Amino acid sequence: MRRILAIAAALAGLTGGFAAGAQDARVYSIDPAASEIHWLVYKAGTLSRLGHNHVISVAGLTGKVTVNGAELGKSQFELAFPVASLVVDDPKLRSGLGADFASVPTADDVAGTRKNMLTDKVLDGEKYQTIAVKGSGPSGPADSQTLKLTVELLGRTVDLMVPTKVVVNGERLTATGEFELTHAQLGMKPFTVMLGALQVADGMKFSYKITAASASAKN
Repeated sequence: MRRILAIAAALAGLTGGFAAGAQDARVYSIDPAASEIHWLVYKAGTLSRLGHNHVISVAGLTGKVTVNGAELGKSQFELAFPVASLVVDDPKLRSGLGADFASVPTADDVAGTRKNMLTDKVLDGEKYQTIAVKGSGPSGPADSQTLKLTVELLGRTVDLMVPTKVVVNGERLTATGEFELTHAQLGMKPFTVMLGALQVADGMKFSYKITAASASAKN
């Protein structure tokens, strides 16, 4: 009888632990209207004066964040956006980027950049229609947090660690950060024409602000 009671007590303890874990997890849905991801692409080559630097921004962002209230570093997230929705040189965004982006690409310039970006030489948008990002975190102290990412593009995955600042404020959370990557790190080749006299530089600068709201905040 005592053994039966002991087993029952142990099972109750395990059940209580699982329930507590479930209660500590809270799901937030990405708010695309309040979120922003963009990256800066720079011209290079001996004829770079003929080209423009470009800003590429994400539209159609979807995803969710599962916040682990007991241990924030074990929180998980998943984001995705269609390659076809990428925006080239949004005028409002471009106007706030300083002297390096002071030039004004024509409509034909923008259309040409977009076409080049989606070809099989770069993002291969017809074959690989979605870019997905999954990960966990934040880890580390509040003033130097990082996110562990897995980026899925071009039929392969790339593992990254990027800086972040995550703030969870009840019904909403935000994650912001900036970092630099090369095309090579993402397994991509920069676009080039005229035997490399005009090309895209290998390095890119990324910036993001992700905002998400809990289900209860939408009700």
